[in-house]
Amino acid sequence: MLIVVQPLSAGIRLTARMVAAGVPCLVPTQFPELLPPEVRSGATVVDWHPDAGVAGLIGLVEKAVADAGTAPTGVIAGFEYAVPEAAELARTLGLPALGAGAAEAVRQKDVMRRRCEERGVAVPRSVVVGPGTAGPCPLPFPVVVKPVDCGGSLMVSLCHDQEEYARACAVVHDPGEDVLFHPNPRRTALVEEYVEGPEFSLDGWVDANGPHLASVTTKFLSAPPDFFEMGHIATAPERSPHGDVLERFAREVVAAFDLTVGPFHIETRIDRDRGPVLIEVGARLAGDNIPELVLAGPGVDLCAATADAARGVRHDPGAPSPVSAGLAFVTTDRPGAFAGTLTGIEPFTRAAEFRGLLPETEPGTVLDPGDIFSNRVARIHFEGDLDRVEHLVASVLADVRVDVDSVGHQDKEGVRA
Repeated sequence: MLIVVQPLSAGIRLTARMVAAGVPCLVPTQFPELLPPEVRSGATVVDWHPDAGVAGLIGLVEKAVADAGTAPTGVIAGFEYAVPEAAELARTLGLPALGAGAAEAVRQKDVMRRRCEERGVAVPRSVVVGPGTAGPCPLPFPVVVKPVDCGGSLMVSLCHDQEEYARACAVVHDPGEDVLFHPNPRRTALVEEYVEGPEFSLDGWVDANGPHLASVTTKFLSAPPDFFEMGHIATAPERSPHGDVLERFAREVVAAFDLTVGPFHIETRIDRDRGPVLIEVGARLAGDNIPELVLAGPGVDLCAATADAARGVRHDPGAPSPVSAGLAFVTTDRPGAFAGTLTGIEPFTRAAEFRGLLPETEPGTVLDPGDIFSNRVARIHFEGDLDRVEHLVASVLADVRVDVDSVGHQDKEGVRA
C-alpha cells in the first residue's frame, strides 16, 4: 500500500498514475474534492488535516491496514507543505525516508539558507525579517522579498527602493493574507540579493542507486516585480549546454541537504561570476506540468521513479531521449473577462514542433494579470530540438495576446487553434 500524503498539483497526477497501474493507495487529504473521480473511487481516500499531525496519519494507516490487510510499502509527500509529515510518517513506519533535519531544511527557506552557508553551497546573501521589524532594507537594492515557507511564487517580489520593499514585507507579514493550501504559514520574510542570470530547475530523484538528474529545465519568468512562471523546457542533461555544470551542482545540493530518497526539484540561476547559485530546493515533484514535460522530452517517468524510490526500489529510467519538450502559458496582460480567443496563436499551431493547445480557463472567466492563479488562459506544447523549442516558447510569450472583453460578453468562440 503506497501512502500519498495531501496530493496536490503533481501529487494528484502521481496518485492517478499509481491507481491506474493497480497500485493500492492510501490518500490522506483535506482536499478530496480536488482528486479526479478515478482516484476517489480507486484509492482509499481518507480525511486528514495538517492540524492532526503525524499522530493522525498513523491512526489512519493503522485503520487502513486493519481494514485491507495490506502493509504500507512507501510514503510520498503529495505537495510541498506535506514534506515534513510524510517524512516523519515514513520514518515511523520504517520505510525509506528523509531525516527530520533534511525535511525542515527543504521546507523553511531561512533554514535552507543556513544549511547552504554551513555546507558551502552558493546562495544569495539573505536576511530574515520578522513581523514588525521591517525598517530600512538590510541589503542594497534590488532585493527579492519572499515568505520563508510558501511555494508557487506566492508573495515573491523584486524591490528596487524602500517603498517597494516596505510594501512587499507588509504583504508577507499580513496575518490576514490567505495562503492557498497552507493551514498556518509563518509570517516571516526572507530578504535576499537579486541574482542575475538564466534560471533552470534541476529535476530528478534519489533511490538506492543514489541521485539521478532527469532534466535540466529551462525556465521562463514574468517581468519584475513578480516571478510568475511563464514557460518551461525539459531537456536531458547531456543535451543542455549547461548540463555538465548543472549536474555537478545538483549532486552537490543533494549531498548538502542529505536527500537520501525521493524526488528533488532544485531551482538555480547561473551567475556570471559565481556559476550556479541555489534559489530553492524542494523534496517533491515539480508542479506546472514539468513531470509531463520530462516524460515527453527526456523520456524519464518521474512519477514512477518517485514511487519506486519510496518503496526502496531502484528505478531504471532507460536511455534518455534527445527530444526537448516545452510549454508556454498564454497569459493576460490586462484585467477583464476572457473573450475566448487568442490573437497571434495560429503560426505556432502550424509549427512542426506543435503538440497541443490546452485550455486553462473558460470564456467569460475574469482574468487578473497580477495573480498567477487567475491569469493563465491556455498552454501550448512543443517537442523538438532544444534551440527550436526555446525559440517557439519565447515567441509565444512575446507575440500571443489574450483577447479580453471588459464588459464580460461570452458570445465568442472558445480557445481556437
